[in-house]
Amino acid sequence: MTNSSSGDYNSNSISAYAFKPFQYEEIKPNSKSKVPYPRSGHRIGADAASLYSFGGYNPLIDDSDNDEVWVHSYPLFQELWRFNFAKREWTRYPNSHSLPLELASNALILHKNVLMVYGGTGSPFGFRCSNQLFVCRVNDNEGLMDEVHTTGQLPLPAYGQALILHNDYLYTIGGTTGVQYTCDIHRLNLKTLVWEIVYVSRGVSDYEPTGRYRHEVGFDNRSIYVLGGGTAVSAFDFANIPVFSLEKRAWHPQKTIRDTKKGIPPPRRCHGAVQINTENGTQVFIAGGHDGENVFDDLWRLDLKTFQWTYFDKCRLPFPIYFHAAAATPEGRLYIFGGICSNNDNDVRRSNCMYSTWLCIPKLSEICWEAVLHYSPHIVDCKSEDLINVGLPRHYVQRLGNNTSPSNREQ
Repeated sequence: MTNSSSGDYNSNSISAYAFKPFQYEEIKPNSKSKVPYPRSGHRIGADAASLYSFGGYNPLIDDSDNDEVWVHSYPLFQELWRFNFAKREWTRYPNSHSLPLELASNALILHKNVLMVYGGTGSPFGFRCSNQLFVCRVNDNEGLMDEVHTTGQLPLPAYGQALILHNDYLYTIGGTTGVQYTCDIHRLNLKTLVWEIVYVSRGVSDYEPTGRYRHEVGFDNRSIYVLGGGTAVSAFDFANIPVFSLEKRAWHPQKTIRDTKKGIPPPRRCHGAVQINTENGTQVFIAGGHDGENVFDDLWRLDLKTFQWTYFDKCRLPFPIYFHAAAATPEGRLYIFGGICSNNDNDVRRSNCMYSTWLCIPKLSEICWEAVLHYSPHIVDCKSEDLINVGLPRHYVQRLGNNTSPSNREQ
């Protein structure tokens, strides 16, 4: 697909639109957009209209341009950004003063218009960790982030956790203090704001998983599936994945089925994972990551009904990457942003590139919306009422955010 953006449109050179699932394309910001610095250790969430990027780390940036926010939080990014898909435009929220100081390896969930950020670490890593929850409303112009004051049996301050949201409970799984690794599970009642212990490993069960951080999880409304992760010196495999039943509050191993050609994903940590719900059940996708020596550029799918792995040979990132951030829209499109990438010359650097692919065949209306933006990118600058009057569906016009954009800030 040829990318076009407002201000760059040339009707004489535009190519034909083609829908291409399971094929990465680079999502380039339009020529007028600000762009976040390259980073790793950040987290992202996505809705139908935008992607939201929180925090991150880069000790190699030249701060000679004297960005006040950057100087204050160096080498961490005390920032929240939004990327509007239709406009292909980055915008930084003016909320840095309200963000926590733990800005790397947090856990993040976007639920409706509420962004929830939990845990994380500052720099140097492990010396400052968090067990606090922060929330903000991403449709608010200021995007102010509030600390949620909780009570009860709080988890240890840590980073590299995983989160799920289920029935008004926020579950946190695993993580590290920098010294100790766990796969303990706690949950926060979002109505009473009271923490309780769900499961603490005591070595009394043969099925308790080894402690880990920078793992990912899948969830089918009944069980939590722990995917990979590791310690500073190890990475866990995917042949038998730890599964935690919420009803039984017990662990058991689940054997997975090999892809017919490529088998099972190699062990890894610091990978990205997303899940989508399909007519055939829940599917989890993992992308990239590393095992301490090898860095990956691959994409795998795990079906949580059959536990069958599928490897996508033709859907590979342009370079191996880890400590990146991944999110999927509700419609089933994967976005990968930033991370540490390496090439054949062992040149390791951080990225601020974004890549995307469809993970399913979406509704025809979604494909039509992409085609409209491809052929008529100038509509992103039109007034919402004009677009609605000419027949564009209101819920697509609202994705442009023409009336609710947060203030643009120079970087």
